[in-house]
Amino acid sequence: MYKKNIFSLILFSSLMLLSSCWIYPDYKEYEIIDNIYFFDDYETMKSVIIPMINKSFTDWHWSSEEFDKKYEKYFGNMDANEEDIVTLSESKYFYAVRNKKSTANLETKEQKAIKSEYFWITTKNNEAVIFYQQ
Repeated sequence: MYKKNIFSLILFSSLMLLSSCWIYPDYKEYEIIDNIYFFDDYETMKSVIIPMINKSFTDWHWSSEEFDKKYEKYFGNMDANEEDIVTLSESKYFYAVRNKKSTANLETKEQKAIKSEYFWITTKNNEAVIFYQQ
């Protein structure tokens, strides 16, 4: 009886641990050019970018679902990066992601100054979203 309880506890703990982790899907093709990430598809972009966001902004701990919510909520809060639009228009890629620390007067469309590290996602459709911490 004691062994059965221990086994049940270990099994339950393992299931809880696995359910709280985000299992990374397979990456498809992407490219890094001058420290800018270029992706064919949204899922691959998420697979690569979410761990980077979680590492940079340690109190966020985004899952795939949380990323989707934040992406939708903040989409359009930044103009598309003009350099990335040029590169995207000349390539097969649909998303460009810049991960840098702000060194210039970078502002969102709402005139919120970005003075820290950011993830600036630009799409081939000339749209963008930026994630940052104050």
